[in-house]
Amino acid sequence: MLIKRICKLGSLKSVLKIWTVSGHTETCPTHKKQAAGSTASSPTTTSTTSIGFKRPLKSGKVRMGFIPEEWFLFFHSKTGVSGPYVFGIVLTNYLLSKEIYVLDHEYYTGLSVFPIMYFLSTRLGPHLARILDKEVDEYVDQLEKGRKDEMDGYEKLIKDSKDAQWRAEGQKVLMDAKKENIEMQLEAAYRERRMQVYHAVKGRLDYHVRLQKAKNRIHQKWMIDWIIENVKKSITPEFEKEVLRKAIQDIAVITAK
Repeated sequence: MLIKRICKLGSLKSVLKIWTVSGHTETCPTHKKQAAGSTASSPTTTSTTSIGFKRPLKSGKVRMGFIPEEWFLFFHSKTGVSGPYVFGIVLTNYLLSKEIYVLDHEYYTGLSVFPIMYFLSTRLGPHLARILDKEVDEYVDQLEKGRKDEMDGYEKLIKDSKDAQWRAEGQKVLMDAKKENIEMQLEAAYRERRMQVYHAVKGRLDYHVRLQKAKNRIHQKWMIDWIIENVKKSITPEFEKEVLRKAIQDIAVITAK
């Protein structure tokens, strides 16, 4: 009899396990987890895909205080709306009639504990939830403030770095301007020295030209004076008389014509 109950209990557990796993909808995280596990265990799969879960802010929708809504939705397409309730009644009747679930003192303790828990969860739960949510919000605000301060620090560091880069580019432009200014100064000094050389050479050449002209004037004056002096020395009184006579004759001839 005991072996028969264990076998029945084992088969019932298998049925419950299959019903529990398959009862989740596609949007249920447990369903996604089971689907990912079945994909990873397939022999044809070469790599596993990790699904990142995020803790929801509020719990999922339940009925009767502890039964997930997905379990009822699983029955709706097969048995209708009343199917989950009929299944629960039949299952409870089966467990009690076969004495698989024995109504001992723990059962009656549970009957007294569950109403108390329900009362506490419905009456004190919201107030406690607000207190805990407030603490959580304060903690989250502290974390958010720390994150924002750190982001502001990084943004300021980035801005300072960009300003430093801009200043470095400005220094480069300034250095180029200084180099160009130095080149202009060198060019001006070069042109000034060339002009000095030009004036110096021109002054020397003008000096030689003036010197040559002065020498030529002196030589010309000396030559004229020498010629005049030699001509005067070569003229005699007889030559003057002969020239005067010849001139008178030429005048007379011209007058006769």
